[in-house]
Amino acid sequence: MQDYFFQKRIWITGASSGIGEALAYACAEAGAQLIISARNQVELDRVATEARSKGAPGVLIQVLDLAQHDTIAGIVSNILNQVGKVDILINCGGISQRGRALDTPLGSG
Repeated sequence: MQDYFFQKRIWITGASSGIGEALAYACAEAGAQLIISARNQVELDRVATEARSKGAPGVLIQVLDLAQHDTIAGIVSNILNQVGKVDILINCGGISQRGRALDTPLGSG
């Protein structure tokens, strides 16, 4: 299955920590071209450096705040202009909630 990801262009949102970060490293080890997004530029730089050391032939960083809906279309266009196409999109971006779902107010974030 690792050959499947080789040279694929994989865009991972929420790539600065948690599951998104771990997926970035796994895809890097498989030889994927990465596009990594999150709100935190410093953390994305750290993940990109580590992903390159794990074998990613290319890592494009795109700062992205998924809560700013009006910016998403422009960011998608920017990515497509730079890489041509995205083969796989992995959406891991989100907000951590330490508590019960019932205690989470609607529209928070």
